Amino acid sequence: MKRMASLPTGSDRLLEIRTEIIDVVIKSKGKQTASVWQKMTGSSSLKVVARNLEQVSIPTLEMTEQYVDHRGISVHDYQIKPLFFEQTDYIITIQARDRQALEFHSNSGLIEERVSRVLDDNPFLLSGVINFGNSVGFADLSIFADGKEVLSVRLEVYPTKISYKDDYQEMMADINNMVSESVLDFMKKTYQVFVPDHKRNDVPAVFFTILQAIYDKYLRAAKRILAVPHHKLMTEHEVLPHYKAARIDTSSAKWLQKHPEQVRRADVGIQAEKVLALRKQITYDTQENRLVKFMLKATVRRIDDFTRRYIQSRQQPDEQVLAGASKMSRELQRLLGASWLSEVSDYSASKSMSLVFGMAPGYRELYKYYLMLQNGISVGGDIFHMSVRDTAQLYEYWCFIKLYDILRNHYTLKSPDIIKVDRRGVTIDLVKGKLSRVTFLNTKTGERIYLAYNPSEIATQTVSQRPDNVLELEKKGSGSAYKYVFDVKYRIEMNPDGQFYPDSRPGPKVDDINTMHRYRDAIVYENPESRFTFEKTMFGAYILFPYADEEEYKDHRFYKSIETVNIGGLPFLLSATSLVTDLLEELVSDSPESAFERASLPAGIEERLKSVDWDKREVLIGFVPDDMHRKLFLNNRMYFTRRFDTINLPVRYVAL
Repeated sequence: MKRMASLPTGSDRLLEIRTEIIDVVIKSKGKQTASVWQKMTGSSSLKVVARNLEQVSIPTLEMTEQYVDHRGISVHDYQIKPLFFEQTDYIITIQARDRQALEFHSNSGLIEERVSRVLDDNPFLLSGVINFGNSVGFADLSIFADGKEVLSVRLEVYPTKISYKDDYQEMMADINNMVSESVLDFMKKTYQVFVPDHKRNDVPAVFFTILQAIYDKYLRAAKRILAVPHHKLMTEHEVLPHYKAARIDTSSAKWLQKHPEQVRRADVGIQAEKVLALRKQITYDTQENRLVKFMLKATVRRIDDFTRRYIQSRQQPDEQVLAGASKMSRELQRLLGASWLSEVSDYSASKSMSLVFGMAPGYRELYKYYLMLQNGISVGGDIFHMSVRDTAQLYEYWCFIKLYDILRNHYTLKSPDIIKVDRRGVTIDLVKGKLSRVTFLNTKTGERIYLAYNPSEIATQTVSQRPDNVLELEKKGSGSAYKYVFDVKYRIEMNPDGQFYPDSRPGPKVDDINTMHRYRDAIVYENPESRFTFEKTMFGAYILFPYADEEEYKDHRFYKSIETVNIGGLPFLLSATSLVTDLLEELVSDSPESAFERASLPAGIEERLKSVDWDKREVLIGFVPDDMHRKLFLNNRMYFTRRFDTINLPVRYVAL
């Protein structure tokens, strides 16, 4: 039986699978897949589970295979060059050899709906065009013949605009690390007295994320307690033969008075056959150690609960996550079973806590870390999932997180409004479509800096606008707010042509640049002091897009346009943050005059300003002595005064 083969070079067929029952072919649609595939490095995973598998054909010989046969079902794990990518169309065809009725299922409803019968009255042939959208990671395809599963394929979908093994994973780590750091820093300052409470917040994924962040310290504190435990000296009495009794006290005498049958006359004096002996020994069964045992057991239970829920909630759980959870659970159980803790009684809450937890090394630290885990974080949105598969959504979150991080490293964080506190605990409130706002302070100038994510719909005189991120700056000496749009677009023009694209280098899409013009020019507010006068508040608008080569991009037309019209694009990835950082520093350090000069002015403004005769006085400031006169002047649309210089006529306006 042949199980592995290589498809011809240049073929549009990416995967062929043949079994005794069905044939499956997946083809690329168009030339884009081939060009992306040629540039892609690294390896991806392909898993095929089937009965009576005859052949798997892949367009590369650079692959390895692990083969397992279990109860007649063969499992083949391949490590191959990436074949499947986001936002790409693929044609899939499934045909039954012996006219069995076929069914197609997938863990993605979008894909499942796209594969159907070619002819309504022919259930033996299925076909369709599938597209994974922005979802990356593993996709499961299952095929049933006459109601029985005969083939299961697990594909690994790669992003095209970012590196899957580097950028994607590090973006996930960046988001988790920043949120964890912010929350843990908050909780370190606010943790409270421990009271066992079963009504606490219970978000397993977030509990596990916090535990990952503090686990090393948590384990180190527990081991320190086991090495130098708190103990007390306990006095015990036990009835022993007289020759085994080492120490006695007044209780021994009282016991003999109650048990005279144990006393007899000896050759010399009186002798007791048995006596109540005194014994002092060290015990670790203290209230403090019972609480330590309770905390460790509770942590193990929550790890196991997280593992169970995580497996149930995902078609393809992350093996690294499961391995990490299993390792933590085993280590803590080993501490519980292979130490004096196994002899300690169960914990029961007491009215007061010993000072051991406030003073003793190890106890104090373990207590604090456990409180962090107990308080937990209630996830107000979808930011803290263990696996975000939509790369566009992930990139949008990461851009805000990174802007937040850059500003936090340069200025003082005053109000992290993405972290909210209510009676449920601490909430990470970063949700697509919901406003989140963070405040910083520039300590050098005393000016405040605001970064808003999804600042809701901004109503305008025409069409409401919804930018992703808005930076708002205070400027000393100006009462106006200076705002700048940093909009996230998970799109890039990778193959520019000179006819329709204004540059020969990769950059943002032209439609997205047009959107920046709309944001800047459409978002206006009515001046409350001068009715019917509308003013622009957006002084600049920039696209953040996933591109890594900052040096090459510096010569791009859409980068140079930032200097001239304050609209353009900026590459923004883990390895490309310097251009965005530099622009943020420039905007914050601008004086009101410099910030105003960045704005584009209407044509003819110079002539208009030159034509104004500043020596001409057309407005008379009129004094109003009381409310009666004010009503008189307004009702009659007139004003009178005894003192007036006719040289200043004509007066066109009177300001009361």
